Formats: sequence, structure tokens, C-alpha cells
Amino acid sequence: MKIVFFPLCLKIKMQKILILFALLLVSGIAGAQHILLERAEEAIIDSFYERAYKLTTDAMEDEIVKKDPLTYYLRAISIYHLSKEPFFIKKNPEPIKDACKMVIKGRDKDKDKRYEGRFDEFIADLVIANNLLAEEEYKVNRYSKAIKIYTLSHSLNGDTMAFFMIGKSYQMSADTPNALHYYKRLVNMYNEDNKSGKIIENPIVDPFLFLTDYQWVKKNYDSANYYLDVARSIFGEANTKINFYQYLIAKDQITNQPPSSLMMDVIKKALVYSPSDTFFIKKENALALYLIRNAIDAGGFKDADSMIFRFARAKAIKSNDPALQSLKDIDIFLQPYSENVMWKMCDYYYVNTHDKASAYLAKIYILRTATPNDTIIPTQKDIIARWIKIVDFAAENETSGFVALLLNQALTDYPKAKELLELKKKLLVK
Repeated sequence: MKIVFFPLCLKIKMQKILILFALLLVSGIAGAQHILLERAEEAIIDSFYERAYKLTTDAMEDEIVKKDPLTYYLRAISIYHLSKEPFFIKKNPEPIKDACKMVIKGRDKDKDKRYEGRFDEFIADLVIANNLLAEEEYKVNRYSKAIKIYTLSHSLNGDTMAFFMIGKSYQMSADTPNALHYYKRLVNMYNEDNKSGKIIENPIVDPFLFLTDYQWVKKNYDSANYYLDVARSIFGEANTKINFYQYLIAKDQITNQPPSSLMMDVIKKALVYSPSDTFFIKKENALALYLIRNAIDAGGFKDADSMIFRFARAKAIKSNDPALQSLKDIDIFLQPYSENVMWKMCDYYYVNTHDKASAYLAKIYILRTATPNDTIIPTQKDIIARWIKIVDFAAENETSGFVALLLNQALTDYPKAKELLELKKKLLVK
């Protein structure tokens, strides 16, 4: 047998031809595969969704094309649009669910994130359609089914409405632990986004109120108020639901609480958001006057002075607020100037037989009004003159007992003042 040897150059040429042929073959196959997806995409653009569905069916049967994430995104789009067609639903009874699964499959295969963001608008529409199916289940109390569908929606694009409704479905099915789990996560998401300056689109107040109510029932007032504070940072201070909860919790919180500065903090916070509430206005006044009287009786005049000035200033500010004018019929301490508030406090203590506190408030009032303004320090002469003027006024307009209280305080402070002693004689003659 004769062996034929090919020249080396001829061998090299043949290898090149074979390689080129292989490349052309692969290129042709890849091109054919690429054409399938191109045609499917064109069909979707032209609204030929049935054709796109058939093309993606062929693509999914191809060993190479089925690895392309685009296959599943295009199939999801075609299914979504065909879900409105009765003939398609007959063969595919859960088309929206199938479309959702195709999106998830496409995303899982898109390892290098080639298509990330490209189909966001479509996925948002798909989530809306899927949420509508979940809502149908929710409305007929099939909460476990609703949870599954909402969970699928949330897995597609992190839809917060779906996430909320998962918690809501657990709440309605009396599964409090799971409801708490989802609501806490949602509240934390809102809180973090809010702190970072991120705009929260269509936030939902219900999770905050559920968590508030849960803590309130357990008498965990600090935790209940925490959720209201976070809610207020997101929804603002005018949300009626949040403010109503604040009102109810504050009212409950002070029911069994002894009079204290902590109780006053609770009342003041409630009044910030319900400034016209009669219950808290009266509670604030009663508590403030109680704490001031106790401080005076105990000789804690520095604390008493601080509380008196804060109370009087706050009432004067409220008195000048146009939105709160109607409260003057309810709150006798709403006066245009803080000095007027102090005089009202003096009168209140006298009427309620707290003579020591009444006399002390009279003294504070005299010191505050002895000169035209706060920048001038009153002399002894200024103070005595003011006492005389006020006692004279009281003699014409108040009871004799109140006049005696004022004069006794003036003489206690200035026992040798001739003007005061003369005034006493004059009043005794009367």
C-alpha cells in the first residue's frame, strides 16, 4: 500500500478551511438562535403577542437559546398580554402567575445583569396585576392564598404595598407574630429611607398604628409613643389618625400616674397635636398649679419660679395665637401677657384656699410689674408703690379677705414701710 504524504503547506491550508467552516457553522446556528429572540421582540412591539409566545416556546426548546435571560422576559411579556384573552386563559388558567415565574427565571439566569432595569416598567405593571389577584383572595378571607400571591409580587420588585398586605393578611387571620414581623420590617424600611433623605412614595400609616396599639395594650407606653414619633416624622404632624392615637394613649397613660413632671410631659405632648382639647387643657392647668403649689409649700422657690414663668409664658403665647382664640372661654389662664397670667394664678390659689401660694404669686406679680419693663431692676420704693396701687385696686374690686392677704404679704416683706402702714390704717377705718 502506497502512503501519500501531503505537503506541510497543504495540511495547514486544510486546517484553516476546517476551522473557518466550523466558525461559519457556529455563527449560523447562533444567528438562527438570535433571530428567534429578535422576531419575538419585534412581534411584541407590533402587539402580536401570540406569535411572540410561540417564538419564545421555540426558544425555550433550544438548548442554547433557553439559556438566554431575554427568552424568559419576552415570554413573560407575551403571557401578560395574552392573559386578557379567553382562548389563552382556557389553556393557561394562571397566566399572571406564569408571567411572574418567567420574570424570576429570567432574572436568575441574568448573572451578568445585562437586562437589569430594562424591564422595570413592565414588571411594575405585572406586579399591579398580580396584586389585584391577591386582593380578590384577601376580600373573600382566603388569607393564606393572598399571602402567597403578595409574596410573589414582592419578590419581583420589592413592592411595599404587597409587603404591607402580607402583614395585613396575617393580621386578619389572627396570626399576630407574623403580622408584627412584617409590620416591624416595613416600619424599619420607612424609617431608614426617611433618615437617609429618600423620598417614600405612598407610605402606609396602618403598620405604625398596629404596632402602637400592640404596645399600648401591653402598657408599654414608651414603645407605643416611639412608633407614633416615627410615623409623625414620615406623615407630618397633621395626620388625624396618629394624633388621635396620641390623644388616647396620653389619656390612658395619665389615668393611674401620680402627679409629676413626667405626667406633664405626656400632657404637653398631647396638646402639641391636639391644642384645642378641653380634657388636656384642664389637666395641664390643674397639674401645673398643683406642682407649683407643692414647690412653694416645700420651700422650693427656685423650682416654683421656673415653673411659674414657663406656665405664664406658654399661656401668653397661646393667647396671642389667632387659631386658639376660642379657647379663652375654656382656659381662664389664656391672657395677653405673662404678668396677667400670674395675677390669674394668684386669684385661683386664693379662691381654692391655698393662701401661701396665692401670696407668693402676688409677690412675683408685684416684682414683675413694679417697673415699665424687665430691663429695669425695681427699687424698694418702686415695689412698695406697686403694692399700694394693687392693694388699692383690690380694695375696690375684690373681697376683703383677698385684700387682707395682699396687704399682709406686702407688710411681711416691708414691715417698716410707712406708706404700707398708713394704707393699712386707712383700710381698717373703711
